[in-house]
Amino acid sequence: MHFKHRLRDATLAGLAAFVAIILLSYLKSWTHFMVLSAPLGATLVLLLLLPSAPLSRPKHVILGHLLTTCLAVLGMQLLPDPVLGLAVCFGLGITLMVLTDTLHPPAGANPILIYLSGAHLPPMDFILPTLAGTLFMVAFASLYHKAFTHRRYPFGPKIPASKESTANTGAKAKVATD
Repeated sequence: MHFKHRLRDATLAGLAAFVAIILLSYLKSWTHFMVLSAPLGATLVLLLLLPSAPLSRPKHVILGHLLTTCLAVLGMQLLPDPVLGLAVCFGLGITLMVLTDTLHPPAGANPILIYLSGAHLPPMDFILPTLAGTLFMVAFASLYHKAFTHRRYPFGPKIPASKESTANTGAKAKVATD
């Protein structure tokens, strides 16, 4: 890829990341819970720059984060020892993400974040922000790719404008004849 294209793509992704973080920061003040975390920041990097990667699929993003968050919340209740609980939840989180086909590497950091925070909050104070944050990230990535990269996130390569308009015209013609 030419430097000019890399510069354009890098600049667009950087600006999109800026906008997403600003929006999530405001979402925090509207919802009164933290929807922004380091693991979600890492998720955003994957969604903006590697949208076609299998680990960037919405199923992996949303369910991977929810699985590891729920596991850590449960672990905090059952294994209050931070060293043992963190180790068990981290290892079990990876195992369960693989077994459920929801592997998402940034989600693996959720047990670390939750245990190191030391916060003993109600479970929904961890789960709802994770759900809201991941849904936001997936929706934001979908809009970003449609508007700026002309890719259908999460599936598919770039669609040339001529083929897209031909496909739409063909579909309209078929509807008109029915």
